[in-house]
Amino acid sequence: MRAMEANARPVVAPSPARSDRKLMSGSLNVRILRSPGELEEIREVWTSWQHHPNIDIDFYLTVNRLRPQILRPHVMVLYRDNHPDALLIGRIVNERIAFSIGYKTILKPKARILRIAYNGLLGNLSPANSEVLVNEILSTLRHGESDLAAFSHVRADSPVYQAARQVPGFLSRDFFPRFQLHRSMTVPATVEDFNQRLSKKVRKNQKWQAKIILQDFSGNIRIDCIREMDGLERMIRDVEEIARKTYQRGLGVGFEDTAEMHERLRLEAEKGRLRAFILYIVDRPCAFWVGTVYQRTFHSDFMGYDPEYGRYSPGMFLMMRVIEGLCEGQGSTDVAQIDFGLGDAQYKEILGNCTWQEASMFIYAPTLKGLALFLLKTPMAFVDHAVRKGLEKTQLLQRVKALWRRRVRGKE
Repeated sequence: MRAMEANARPVVAPSPARSDRKLMSGSLNVRILRSPGELEEIREVWTSWQHHPNIDIDFYLTVNRLRPQILRPHVMVLYRDNHPDALLIGRIVNERIAFSIGYKTILKPKARILRIAYNGLLGNLSPANSEVLVNEILSTLRHGESDLAAFSHVRADSPVYQAARQVPGFLSRDFFPRFQLHRSMTVPATVEDFNQRLSKKVRKNQKWQAKIILQDFSGNIRIDCIREMDGLERMIRDVEEIARKTYQRGLGVGFEDTAEMHERLRLEAEKGRLRAFILYIVDRPCAFWVGTVYQRTFHSDFMGYDPEYGRYSPGMFLMMRVIEGLCEGQGSTDVAQIDFGLGDAQYKEILGNCTWQEASMFIYAPTLKGLALFLLKTPMAFVDHAVRKGLEKTQLLQRVKALWRRRVRGKE
C-alpha cells in the first residue's frame, strides 16, 4: 500500500500544518491523516468511539494492507478547542466504478475515489460538524486528491446525509441517491417470545418446513458453530463449497475463498468475535451464516445455501435454529441485537423488528474529470430511479429480482 506522509503531531493539541485547515476563528480545525503511522496517534480516540466491526481500527488497517487498489488512508479528525470531536474514516482508492441501471452495468469508468467507510463517521456528528466534514470532502476533491467521494449506506436521517445533499454545488451533487432499508432485530428473552413475535402464517410455514427436513434426514442433521482458529480452515472450505453455487457468486458478491477472506476471518477469530454457523445434512454442508459479534450485536456478514436443497429452505432453517439458540443464551453470550447487514430481503422483513433507511451517493469533484463523471452518471441514475419506482408501484420489483437471481444462478 502506498502512503502519503505528513508531519506527525500530538493528537490532543495539533499544531497547524498543511494537513490542517483552521476554521471558525481557530476554535475548530481539521487534520487529515494519510499514513498508517499517523492513524496510530489517534488509536485511543478511534477505539473509544468505534461501534461497528467494519470500522474497527485493526480491521480497517488489515483491509488497507490487503487491497492493492487502496492507495492510502484518508481520515479526517475534527478538533474542537484542540480536542478530537469527530472522525470521518475514508480511503483513497484507484478503481473502476460501476454505473448501472438495475443489475445491468452500463459503464465502468476508472476513477480515483475517496470512499467513506460504511459506518465510518464517529464522534459528535452534529449538523455543524457534519457541514464542516462535507466541506473538507469538497476541499479534498477540489485539490485533485480524488475525482469523487462515495458514501456507502449512510443513514438518511443523519445530519451527515443532509449536509452531503445540501452543501455541494449543483454540478457536485448527487440528485439520485440509492435508498435501501436496513433491518435488525432485538433478541427476545425466550424462544416463546421469539415465536410470538412472528405472524401466525410464518410460524405455521416454519414449523412445516422444519418437520419436512427433520423427517427426510432424521438423525443426519447438525449445526456447527466455529468461533476460534481451530476449525477455521475447514469452515472456509465448507462455506466455499456452498457459496460457489449461490446467485451471490454470480453477481460477484458474498463469501469467496480469497487471501483477504482468510485474513479477515483470522482477525475476527483471534479477537473472539467470529461466529460461523454451518448446517450439515448427511455430513454435507448445505447452508451457512457467518457473522461477527461486536458490542452485544451479531452482525450478519455472509449467508447462502446449496440450491440442491432449496425445497427444504435450509438457510431459513439454519437461521431459526441459530436465533433460538441466541434466545437461550447459546452460540454467543449476551447478544442483544442481530444486524442483518446491507441489502433487503424477505427473510429480513419477516424477522426484523427495527428498520431505518440508508442512502448511497456521490459527491463529484469540481474538476473536468468530476464533471465528466457527473454527466455520465446522472442520466443513468435518473433512468434507474424511474424504473425502480415503476416496479415498486406495480409490486413487480421483488419478482424481477428473483428472476434475475435465477438467471444468474443458471449461468454458473
